[in-house]
Amino acid sequence: MRHTPAMESAVLAFMSAHEGPVGARAAARHLRERGFDVSESTVSRLLGDLDERALTQSLGKKGRILTEEGTRVAANQQLDSRRASYFADALDLRDVHDLIDHLIGRRGIEREAARAAALRARPEELTRLRAMVETDGEARWRERLAFHKTIGQASHNKQIQAITTTLFDERLDLLERLLIMIGIKQDALVRWDQEHRDIVASISDRDADGAERLMVVHLDGMIRETEHFANSGNAHVIHTLLAEIDLA
Repeated sequence: MRHTPAMESAVLAFMSAHEGPVGARAAARHLRERGFDVSESTVSRLLGDLDERALTQSLGKKGRILTEEGTRVAANQQLDSRRASYFADALDLRDVHDLIDHLIGRRGIEREAARAAALRARPEELTRLRAMVETDGEARWRERLAFHKTIGQASHNKQIQAITTTLFDERLDLLERLLIMIGIKQDALVRWDQEHRDIVASISDRDADGAERLMVVHLDGMIRETEHFANSGNAHVIHTLLAEIDLA
């Protein structure tokens, strides 16, 4: 059996938390306790690979310890894991209140994304945005799903890009479809589409203030229509569809 990146991360985290050297037997036991079906020989190969990459140092029969680089890598992996867990918790939407909070959070991020895109978007990105909002038919559905993520990427702000990539992960496409359904039921979808076109026009004109203002108007409208839809006896519809989102 070959070792996997998940096994490697688990071993590095174990060694980071463990006082003193770690042997293959102890590492294998730790992995099995965490659900990995792994043999001691596989773990020995994994540890040998870590040695070759200068992440661990062998102390002979005593076992191995992390090198300075190994300690750094283990710390970064644990930080990444915690960050991923925080995002997963934030995106684990269960009810109307979670959905509204999600849209409020998006408003804060996307107003800055629209402003930055107006200042930094490349000519080819402007061309793509203009093409997106002029599509129809099935392509129109795809545009609605991709519109906000595309603006985030066009911001060329690494923080905004990282957050919008997470907010608009393809696993959350069902959430975007839920919002589109709400727009249809509330007779708001045509207005939202026009708002998309207006936002793109401001971005294309390099009007940062206008792009930010229009994005706030757009998200305010989505929040308002979502609240109206839920308060019209449809909260159960939102709850049911949110339960179908699988972030695994």
